[in-house]
Amino acid sequence: MAGEMRPRGAGAGARRGPGARAVGGGRFGGGPGRGRAPDGRGDDPTRVACAHFPDCVGCPLVGTTYGEQLRGKDAALLAELAAHPAIAPVAPERIFGSPLPFGYRNHAKLVLRRRRTREGRSEVVLGVYRPGTHSVLPAERCRVHDRRLLPFLVALRARIEESGIPIFDERNREGALRYVLARVSNESGAIHLTLVSALADPAGLDRLVDRLRRDEPRLEAAFLCVNPTPGNAILSPDVRRIFGPRALLDRFGRLVLESRPDAFVQANPGVATRIYADAERWLEPGPDDVVVDLYGGVGGFGLALAPRVSAVLGIESSAPAVDCANGNAKRAHLRHVRYLAAPAESAVSLVREQAPLPGPGGRLLVVANPPRSGLSAGVRDAIGELAPARLLYLSCHPATLARDLDALAGGGLALRRIRPFDMLPQTPHVEVLALLEREDAPHTEGTGERGAPAG
Repeated sequence: MAGEMRPRGAGAGARRGPGARAVGGGRFGGGPGRGRAPDGRGDDPTRVACAHFPDCVGCPLVGTTYGEQLRGKDAALLAELAAHPAIAPVAPERIFGSPLPFGYRNHAKLVLRRRRTREGRSEVVLGVYRPGTHSVLPAERCRVHDRRLLPFLVALRARIEESGIPIFDERNREGALRYVLARVSNESGAIHLTLVSALADPAGLDRLVDRLRRDEPRLEAAFLCVNPTPGNAILSPDVRRIFGPRALLDRFGRLVLESRPDAFVQANPGVATRIYADAERWLEPGPDDVVVDLYGGVGGFGLALAPRVSAVLGIESSAPAVDCANGNAKRAHLRHVRYLAAPAESAVSLVREQAPLPGPGGRLLVVANPPRSGLSAGVRDAIGELAPARLLYLSCHPATLARDLDALAGGGLALRRIRPFDMLPQTPHVEVLALLEREDAPHTEGTGERGAPAG
C-alpha cells in the first residue's frame, strides 16, 4: 500500500503510519534460544556475521538470540491484551517464527548521503538514518536483506559514486539522488530498482542505469521517482519507468502476486505465506460466502480466499495497489474478484452497491489489514454495520490491535483466536492475526493451542 514511508533501519520494516511500540528491557530475559540461526551463530549473541554490527540501528535486536526475540514479542502481545479484560481471556497461540531469521527481507529501502571519511575523502553512503538525526549509517550489506540483493546493493553504491550524479543534501536542498528502493522476486530472482530523485532528469542517469544493466543480468526493471518535497516521505506519486516491466511477480505459496514500487507487498515471503494459509484455515470459507477485503493492498488475502467463496470485494485507498490486485485476479482467472480504489470507511455503501449477497446458507466474511494506526472509528462502525459472521484482522501494532479488539467485542464480535507472527526478525515489530466471530454465530473450536509448535 502506498503512502508515507519513513527512512528507517534496513530491518525496521515500517509499513505505514507511526512506528510500532518497541519491545525491550526485561521482556527478553530467560532461557536458551530456540535453535540455531542459519548464519551459524547459534545462541551466542556476540557472534553476529554482519559488516555493520554493532553500529547499524536498523536491526536493534541483532545481538539477541532468536529464541529471546520470539519470547519478547510473545510477552509484548500478552501485555497489550492484558490491559483489556474483554479480550484478555483468549490466550495467544505460540508465535510463528520466521523460517529465515536473516536474509528474509525481499526489499531494501535505503537513503543516499555524501559524507567525509576520517581521512577527509568524500564518499557516497547507502544506508539508514541514525535515530533523531539526519546522519546516515552504511547498511548496503545488511544481513536481513535477501542474499540476492546484497551484491547488487554493494555494486549500486559504487556505481552511483562513479556516476558523479549529485547526491541530495537536505541542509541546502541541492543535489538529485535521495533514496534507493530495490526489490527481488522470491519466484524468479529478478530485481527491480527505484531511484528517488529531487530532479526530474538528473544528468548521468541513463549511463548509470546502462552500467547497472551490464553488471547485473537479473536487473529486470528500473524506475525514477521524482520527489523534490521536504519531509520524510520516500515516494511521490510521480513514478516513471526507465525500462522493463512495470510489475514484479513474486510467489507466496500458491499465490503469485504482482506489485510495483508504489504498491505495498509483505517483506517476508515465508511468513506471509503462512499468514495467508492460516487465514483460509481460520475463516473456513464456504462456496456461498462473500468476502470483503478491507485495506486489501495487492490482494493477498482476497486471492487466497477466492477459490473457496462466491465473490470477493476488495477496498483499498491506493490506486496503484488496486491496479495490481485486479491484475493478480485476472492472471489467476478469478472473475468473481474485484478491487476498488476507495477508503475503508466507505465499506458499507460499497458493499451494498457492489457486492452480491451471500448464497443460501452463505455468510459475509470481512478481512482487515490496516496500517499501524489500526482501524479508524469510522471503519469500526462500518464493520459493526456490516455485521460479518467472522472478521479476520491482521495487525502490525499490538497496541492498536488490542484497542480495536476491545471495541469490536463491545459491538458483538468475540475474539476466538489470536497468534503473533515474526514478520521482521532482528526488530521489535510483530504481526498479529486475530479471528473474531459474531457472538450469536455457531462456534467451532479452533485447533490451535497455546504452546503448539511454532510453525
